Amino acid sequence: MATGMGIFPVPVSSTHKEKRKRMNKQKVLIAAVSRTPIGKLGGKLSRVPPAKLGAHVLSSAIRRAGIKNLSWIDLVVFGHTLQSFFEPNTARFSAYNEARLPASIEAYTVQEQCASGMKAAQSIFERIASGQAHLGIAVGVESMSLAPLIIPGQHRYSEMSKQALKRFKQLKLFGPLPFVGLAESGLGPMSLAKDPEALNMIKTAQIVADIMNVSREDADAFALLSQNRALNNRARLAMEIDPMVVPGVGLVTEDEHPRVTDMKALAGLKDQSGTGVVTAGNASGMGDGACALVLCSESMAARLGLTPLAEIVDFHFSGRHARSMGLGPVNAVNGLLTKHGLSVDDIDYFELNEAFAAQAVGCLKRLGIPVEKVNHNGGGISLSHPLGMSGARIIGAAAYEMLIDPGIETAVCTLCVGGGIGGAALVKRWVAG
Repeated sequence: MATGMGIFPVPVSSTHKEKRKRMNKQKVLIAAVSRTPIGKLGGKLSRVPPAKLGAHVLSSAIRRAGIKNLSWIDLVVFGHTLQSFFEPNTARFSAYNEARLPASIEAYTVQEQCASGMKAAQSIFERIASGQAHLGIAVGVESMSLAPLIIPGQHRYSEMSKQALKRFKQLKLFGPLPFVGLAESGLGPMSLAKDPEALNMIKTAQIVADIMNVSREDADAFALLSQNRALNNRARLAMEIDPMVVPGVGLVTEDEHPRVTDMKALAGLKDQSGTGVVTAGNASGMGDGACALVLCSESMAARLGLTPLAEIVDFHFSGRHARSMGLGPVNAVNGLLTKHGLSVDDIDYFELNEAFAAQAVGCLKRLGIPVEKVNHNGGGISLSHPLGMSGARIIGAAAYEMLIDPGIETAVCTLCVGGGIGGAALVKRWVAG
C-alpha cells in the first residue's frame, strides 16, 4: 500500500506544520487596559490585599472594554509572585469573591517571579490565538507591603513544637503546627538573602554593571531620566490609571513613588551591599499595585463594538545564568526578533522594566537601543516594581504609547526575571482586515 493511502498518512514536515499553524492563528488584540496607581512600600495601598487590588482593575477593565455580558469572558489569569494561602488561587479569589464575576469563568494564577504578569498575558494570548477562547483578562498584581510572614514548615518537627502539641491536641487540625520558629518575610528566607543566584538581585545588577562597563554616573543619570520622565508625564500616566478609594486613606489617584531629585542627591547615596554602583536611588522601588489587560479576538472586538488599542503578536521567554539575570532581556528580545525576521532598528519603541539602572543601561548597550526609544514615562526606578504587576504594566504602557503617538507602529516589552530568565512581548498597531 502506498504511503498516503489507507491507514498510512502522508508525513507533514515541521515547516508545513508551522505554516499551517500561522495561517489558522487568530489575532489577539488588547481591548482595554486598567491599572491602579502604584503605592510605595508601606504607603497608601499598603493595607489593600492583592485580591482587592486585582478586583479593582478587573472591574475597571471590564467597564473600559464595554463588556455588558460577563458570560462572554472565557477566562481570567493572574500573575502573582508573593502568593498567600489567605487568598488561595488569587485569580479565582479575586474574580469570584471580590469582583463577583460569574462562577462559570475559569480563573487561575501563575508565578514566574517578575515575569508573572507577562506570563498571565501569554497564557490568555495562546488560548485566543489557538481559537480556544475569544475573551480573557490578564492581571498582574502584587502587594509587597503585605508579603506574608512565614515560619518554615521544618520547624513543626522540632522537639519544642512536638511538646507544645502534646498540650494543645485540638490544634492538630492541619497537621503538626510549627509553634516554635522564627518567622521570615515571604519575599524570601534569610538563608538565601546573600545568594545572587536566588535572592540577592543587587549583586546581579553589579555583575551586569561589571560585564557591560556601566559606571555609577551612568546608572545615576539613567535613574534621574526615569524620575523626570515620570514626573513630567503624569497626565499621560493617568490615562492608564483608574483611581482607587482606600478606606482610611481616601481617593488615590497618582503613583506614589516618583520623586524630585538631581545628580548631586543621587551621587550622595551610599552604595548597597558594597557594590559600588547600585544604590537605593538607581534601583527599582518596592510597591503595591495591579494592572489588567483585556485580550480578545477580532470577532469579539467587533461584538463589543470597540477599537482595539493594539495587537499582541508574540511572546518569547528564555533562560540564562542566574548571576547575570539582569541581561535576560537581551536573550528574550533577540530570540523574539529573530523569530519574526526583525532587528532592533525595526522596532519603534521599547518598554524595558527598570529593575536596576545598571541592569537597564547594560541591556540597552548590549542590544544597541537608544535611550530615546525607551520608557517615555519612566519605569521601575520611578514608578517602582510591584513584582507580579510589572509584566502586565509594561504591555499596557506600550499600547497607550501606540495610541497617542502615530509614529509608533511596533513595540517590544521586556524584563529580566530573578533566577535567570528574560521575557519579551511583541506588540504592533492594530489594522483591521
